[in-house]
Amino acid sequence: MAVPLSHFFDFSEIPEKFYPGIINEFKELGSTNFVLTDRMLKNFLDEPWACTRFKRLSHIHNISFGDAHMPFGQPYDLCCSEKGRRAEMISDQKRAMAYASDMGCRTCTIHMGAYESVVYHTPNSELRPRVVDALGQLLEEAEKLDMVLAIENSFERSNTPAEVLYYMSCFDTPHLGVCYDAGHACLMSDFPGKVREKYAPGMDAAWGDVVECYPDALGDLLPHIVTCHLHDNDGYSDAHKMPGDGRINWQELIAKIRTAPRLMTMQSEVSMFGNGYSIGNLVRTFNKIMQ
Repeated sequence: MAVPLSHFFDFSEIPEKFYPGIINEFKELGSTNFVLTDRMLKNFLDEPWACTRFKRLSHIHNISFGDAHMPFGQPYDLCCSEKGRRAEMISDQKRAMAYASDMGCRTCTIHMGAYESVVYHTPNSELRPRVVDALGQLLEEAEKLDMVLAIENSFERSNTPAEVLYYMSCFDTPHLGVCYDAGHACLMSDFPGKVREKYAPGMDAAWGDVVECYPDALGDLLPHIVTCHLHDNDGYSDAHKMPGDGRINWQELIAKIRTAPRLMTMQSEVSMFGNGYSIGNLVRTFNKIMQ
């Protein structure tokens, strides 16, 4: 059976009066499945009627939300150290998971967190107990909701493929998996002629002089992958570009991802607004690479 693809389109960035036209454009191109984005979930947390409106929108236009991206950023990250915030953070993440379940999502991608690692250079050994504690509580909720929490690999010390594997080793449950982010893995890969000086400023803040490279993040994470974020870049910045506008070999990548034994879904995570891509270009490009 074909693995479904969800498109990352952040409806929260545009006025609601444009939703029907945008949805119809996606549908005319054969796409009816979307990602429930972190900003949309934050809106659900803040505004009681927000989820109700989107459920109605889904029903009227016959679209679905197959995957969710949980709220992230320092107040929401699993490694948050603020004692006055941690209980509320856990509560917010549980509420977000419940909203995602209401919308029909099967996977919830979640960030371990990067703020303290980047800003304070807090070692992973100090961050790990907080993340494990948070995951333990959230996995109880995931089991109740019959969902899978998917830890995402990113490009900071606290989010390397090695750290993702560490957290996978802490739990034995079908409700925890990995969201393989292809763009982030590209940033942390090596290639002939790659030079430290060309990295984007965010990598400087995250790593300093030496950036760890992971030549086969996909191979390392493959047994645990339940979903994936598909976007491209030049190996130096997290640009979230269209497949074909960066360094990734998409034919090879998609073929290998499809061998992941736990794969449930795939997600496009191209930054449409930031890069000026059209809906038609997005859908046609992903239709092509998925073939």
